[in-house]
Amino acid sequence: GLSLLALLVSCGGQKAATDTEQKGKKDVDVAVYKKYSRPDNSTQAKWETLNCHDPKLFQDDDGTYYIYSTDAAMGNGGAKGLQIRKSEDLVHWESLPKSMIQDNWDEQWLEWCGFNDVTASSWAPTVIKQHGLYYMLHGICVGASDGTHHNAAIAFAIASSAEGPFYPAHKAASADEKIGQTLASLGVSYTQSVFVRYAFVDRSDDPFENELVTKYPSLNTGSYDTVSREDWGDGSWSGGFGAIDPEFVFDVATGKLMTYQIGGNECYAVTYGSWKGGIAVMYVDSVSLKPVDSRGTELDVPADSVDGSFGVIVAGGNGAAYEGAQVIYNSDTGYYYVFVSMGDLQWEYRIGVGRSAELEGPYSDTSGNPMVLDVSRANDYHSYGGKILPAAELAGEYPFRSQGGQSILRTADGKIMLACHSRTNFTPEYYFFLQLHQMFFTPDGWPLLNQNEYYNDYDGADERLAPLSVQDVAGTYDVILTERSSETKAVKFFGDSSGRIAHVADALPATSKELVLTKGKNGGKLKGAYKGSWTLMDDGYSIRLSIDGTGDFQGYVLNSVDWAKKGTSGSRKTISFTALDAEKTGEYIWGNRKNQ
Repeated sequence: GLSLLALLVSCGGQKAATDTEQKGKKDVDVAVYKKYSRPDNSTQAKWETLNCHDPKLFQDDDGTYYIYSTDAAMGNGGAKGLQIRKSEDLVHWESLPKSMIQDNWDEQWLEWCGFNDVTASSWAPTVIKQHGLYYMLHGICVGASDGTHHNAAIAFAIASSAEGPFYPAHKAASADEKIGQTLASLGVSYTQSVFVRYAFVDRSDDPFENELVTKYPSLNTGSYDTVSREDWGDGSWSGGFGAIDPEFVFDVATGKLMTYQIGGNECYAVTYGSWKGGIAVMYVDSVSLKPVDSRGTELDVPADSVDGSFGVIVAGGNGAAYEGAQVIYNSDTGYYYVFVSMGDLQWEYRIGVGRSAELEGPYSDTSGNPMVLDVSRANDYHSYGGKILPAAELAGEYPFRSQGGQSILRTADGKIMLACHSRTNFTPEYYFFLQLHQMFFTPDGWPLLNQNEYYNDYDGADERLAPLSVQDVAGTYDVILTERSSETKAVKFFGDSSGRIAHVADALPATSKELVLTKGKNGGKLKGAYKGSWTLMDDGYSIRLSIDGTGDFQGYVLNSVDWAKKGTSGSRKTISFTALDAEKTGEYIWGNRKNQ
């Protein structure tokens, strides 16, 4: 035995040394290695990507990236009024110690929501820039005293700096000289700042102290049928649009906001909604950003006060747990895309996608299923929406789940980026992290994500689609093939002593399988967990995987960085593919090549 060992060491010594060197070599920035190794919650300025929920990705004119996000953190720490992070490269993030609102709360909005200056907080902001000013919509949903009849509202605020402070629209002109001068030059003024509201029942008879809150009736209630656009008369969990998660509709091919003619007025489109009656799209004046009625007339009252002004349904409905939506347009493909976050955000959140030729729908998912859910399908909502970013665990790596609260941006240099938050199966559920993924579109017009988090330096080049050879791509991969299901059962998460009822296909990270891409002339065979063939197209980055008995998956292969590997050393650069079978199953497949 000793002589055999000596022979192996003698013959393999040089290779063993090389492998050891490679194993300990760091080939990417230290930010990749430390992100999940030692999360720090001591102070907000040290959070970096930790404690980021419902991220809004925004790029200012000077190129600086910002993430604006919900008031959420372990132990409810941090400055209330929406978090701010900034970055120069989408990889290194600085968490600012101040908030967006900085105690400049809208008293009307607080009263509707049942808050005061001490208890105030907010969720899921969105920001656009025009006329040299920064315009924000933000909202929250709160339970009433009986614990059942929820209220929600979206408010409107303006700032002269990307880092705030953001003032309620009707106070902004007097609070900030630049805002006042700009609004005056535009001929714009505001009498109130509540954008749209939701209530289980109309609250116009409630004893509000603020007259402006009292005098606006609310039509967006639990008795409003979002499909027929009629009032049922009785409150229901399935009625009305939940007034949180606002987002503007823009073209990812150009980065420009989409405009629509409503009664001769140029308008933008805004989506919002959570659970209840589904996801809505409504319209706002393109200059003032005030809601408009069906004739395109600007409103100085909350949109839910005027019939036909607070939106039409484009996804979800009948109580299905869809929220956090964003609709984008892609003028290169000719489609609108609706992205929703679905399920319980702590256990089973996931992103679903559908598309339509028209803004107001109908939207269908990657399997052709309607994204608006009738009564017969609402309970099975986890079965719908293309599973573009699954909960996953590659062999020997960190497991991630509950990705959602997504935001999409076209950067100044032409990348399409998706930001989301993610929970893990290696920390308690109150740990959540910011993640960013680059988005691509297949030739037949469906979005794909690099399932690895974005990285910006590949020998001096950005993450991109670039020619690779068959030899580059061939190898052994850890792969995930998505599956959608509405099956529920008790599931244990990190630190749980007992199970929680959850949708299994989204709550439990899918475990990777091993797939070998053999080397042939223009591709090769598939061996291992799946059998079939693969082809690398002439451009060197388009790939087709034909899996026997399953379907044909079309997508892309590219250089990536594996942020999910464990440990603080070793190579993180890899080759990955991401693809979709849009013809048969509507499922996605992706994989990372094992280090060779």
